[in-house]
Order: sequence, then C-alpha cells, then structure tokens
Amino acid sequence: MDDLNSRFHLIATGGTIDSYYNVDSCTPECFEESVLPHYLQQHAMLSRQSFQFTQLCMKDSRDISPQDREAMVERICSSPERSIVLTHGSFTVFETARYIADRQGSFTDKTVILTGALKPIDGFVHGDGLFNLGAAILASQHAKPGIYVCIEGQLYLPSDRENWH
Repeated sequence: MDDLNSRFHLIATGGTIDSYYNVDSCTPECFEESVLPHYLQQHAMLSRQSFQFTQLCMKDSRDISPQDREAMVERICSSPERSIVLTHGSFTVFETARYIADRQGSFTDKTVILTGALKPIDGFVHGDGLFNLGAAILASQHAKPGIYVCIEGQLYLPSDRENWH
C-alpha cells in the first residue's frame, strides 16, 4: 500500500486540454508553455513534489509527427516513474496510443495513460479537462501496467476505438 499514491510523470504534448480559446479564429490554440502543472497545484492541490513534469511539444494532435511520437516513447522509457500520464489532443490520441503500445516491449512495467479534453482547461469552468486529467492520474497509479486512453471517466485500450470523436 506504500505506493498507492505514488509519484507520477506528467508528459505534455499540447492538444485542446492545454490550449486557450482564440476568439478571433474561433478555435483552441496551444499555449507555448503548458498550464497543467499550475492547474494541478492550484486547483487539484497537488504538491509539485508529487509529480515529475516534462513538456515535449505543444501541438494540435493533427500536427504530431512520427518523430514526436518517438520522443514520447523515449521519454516514457527513460522516466524513473512507473505511472505516466501523457496529455494529447483528441483527434489522434488513439493513433498515438497504438504507436506507443506497439513499442511497449521496452517498458512493460509502466502504466501509461493518455488523456486530453474537448475544451481547454484554461477559461472553461465546465470543461472536461480537469476531470479527465484527474481520472488519468488515478488510473496511472492503479491500473495494471499497459497503455490506456482515459476519457469521459472510462479507460480504453488503444485498440478499443479508432478515434475519440
């Protein structure tokens, strides 16, 4: 029971969850720097010591490249934490989850949870971002080792769905 609430590694890659709503273009746009550590500390009351944070990129998931996905795998492999939460855009989150799962042989002892949101965390009181992020953190600490997508209060295997919407 000692590692029931173990440290986790939060890896940010952008997506709507880590964006702001641009009123001129009527679309979410990724921040240059992730707001997720701030939100976890200020709104979820997590201490900065309870998680490691890495910002790999800040992109719309439709712009994620094979090189970005490989960087995700490399960061997961090199992380000292067994619980990994990777935030990602909703359009290609299942594609990325399948990519990571295909390379899981080098980190079979880790639980990797991909999550995102349909509304940005910043500026949307009734969005799904903080809920999905909190559910993903909990899942990363309690699910069996493997690769999962956590959205809308559910855990999915990468092969369970083709896409989110």
